[in-house]
Amino acid sequence: MRLPTEWKTHAERLAAEVTPAVSRWRGAVAGTPRHVFVPRWWEPTGDGAWALRDGPGDASAWLRAAYSDTSLVTRVGPRHADDASPDERPSGGPTSSGTMPGLVVRMLRHGLLYDGADLGLIGTGTGASTALAVHRLGAGHVTAMDVDPYLTEAATARLASLGMSPPGGHL
Repeated sequence: MRLPTEWKTHAERLAAEVTPAVSRWRGAVAGTPRHVFVPRWWEPTGDGAWALRDGPGDASAWLRAAYSDTSLVTRVGPRHADDASPDERPSGGPTSSGTMPGLVVRMLRHGLLYDGADLGLIGTGTGASTALAVHRLGAGHVTAMDVDPYLTEAATARLASLGMSPPGGHL
């Protein structure tokens, strides 16, 4: 996957938007390339269907979407954006997403986590929340799980591409 080179500037802006200046999570948000976890996503078309967006096909739109404080829908019903063709228009409700970064940070901050704390995350999704936790706590302190094997496999691969492999190489 081709990575946009200017992601760091976008991540730093997002970190300033979703974390207080003194937050220990600011560095995790600023240092996590969220776009890696949402290379493709669904956007509503307004008529009840969803349109596929392909990040590598439009790096500017990819950076805007990935570094906005917005949830990006990655699955509609059974159809994951990773495996969809550009002309597909699924309908129905979202069933998986890259959660809104501000919400993820608030949840992590409310966890009152400290250096050396162990964290279990239920609902791996894209793996972006796991990446924030690994960045802040270390891979040996984070366990993430999901009922969907595809999500854990994709998240494991994306984390590994960033050198953030969990112990044993699997979530």
